[in-house]
Amino acid sequence: MAFGAISARAPSGLLNVGALRGNTIRLWLVGGVVGAVALLGLGWFLLIRPQSAQTEDLRDQTEAAQSQVDSLRSRLTEVRAQNEELASYRAKYDTARAALPTTGDTSQFLRDVQSSGIRAGVSVDGLVVGSPTQIKGAGTTVYALPITVTAVGTASKLEGFVNQLQRVQPRAVLISTANAAPNESSASLRGSVLLTLGLQAFVSPSAAGSTLTSTN
Repeated sequence: MAFGAISARAPSGLLNVGALRGNTIRLWLVGGVVGAVALLGLGWFLLIRPQSAQTEDLRDQTEAAQSQVDSLRSRLTEVRAQNEELASYRAKYDTARAALPTTGDTSQFLRDVQSSGIRAGVSVDGLVVGSPTQIKGAGTTVYALPITVTAVGTASKLEGFVNQLQRVQPRAVLISTANAAPNESSASLRGSVLLTLGLQAFVSPSAAGSTLTSTN
């Protein structure tokens, strides 16, 4: 039976075709909205959310890389500053190496002592080197060379000579004893004085078998 015939027979109060059509349209609209929301949600979970997580991960990696770059730049600045001081570091090393040589080299030490005497205005009469002894608890292999130095001059000039030994000549020495007596041509310490110094010079061999009392 045709829908028009049923509509014609049905009372107008029981069947409202316009209302049915409005309800149908609203159902389609609601269904469309729900479908769109569902589609958006599905797109978020399947496409947008993974892409967002990947973007966040890339951002974190970029920040970490930037942090490493900043750290490397800072380190490079420090290295460049240290490189500018390289000549100063080498000079300090050479000074320290001269103070603590790897061999005894007593000939060079004698020349340095005689030069100190000339600068101070005294005469260095003798230099005697004893047998080396190892220093305990130094943290490395270090030997002490016992040396006896005799010099003649006035008391004031001998004081300058001692200062030369301790502060000017390159070799590190430790004066352990000092004995001053009138020289043969003097009756008191106000004139010519004979000074006898007992001191130690230090050696740190770079390898076993290094010559401690080298006179070359």
